[in-house]
Amino acid sequence: MTNDKVLIGAAGAYYVAFRLSTLGYAVGLTTHGTRAIDMLVANLDTGKSITLQTKTMRRKAKRRAEGQWWWCFQVGASILQRPAPEAVFYAFVDLKDDESQTPDVFIVPFPKLASMLDKYKGGHTWCSISEENAQKYQNKWDIITIALA
Repeated sequence: MTNDKVLIGAAGAYYVAFRLSTLGYAVGLTTHGTRAIDMLVANLDTGKSITLQTKTMRRKAKRRAEGQWWWCFQVGASILQRPAPEAVFYAFVDLKDDESQTPDVFIVPFPKLASMLDKYKGGHTWCSISEENAQKYQNKWDIITIALA
């Protein structure tokens, strides 16, 4: 699997777009470099739409000393300085470093994101997803289905 960050990011965004398209939604990917939005997703039956930002890593699942799993994705330091409408979601994609496995996607509504952010030296901000939060967000496509109903 490649180490090219642009290709890894594209793989995650296209995987999420594929999954949402199979659920019957119209999905529009933004042009490369669009700030804070990777895709627009619309339910043509209800007229509702959301924006989605994806963050993709090759392999993010790690086991802590106490044996629990957690995932950690780097996000922009200014993430909470943006307006936070209800229709903004993040999709954190773990490609598992193995193209034969189905990626895990954590669907997190923007208002729930703040409690999962950690700031580190150098101004880096990370979204840490605990095993407990994974149960709420891991492959929970219904979070988007409900938002678009």
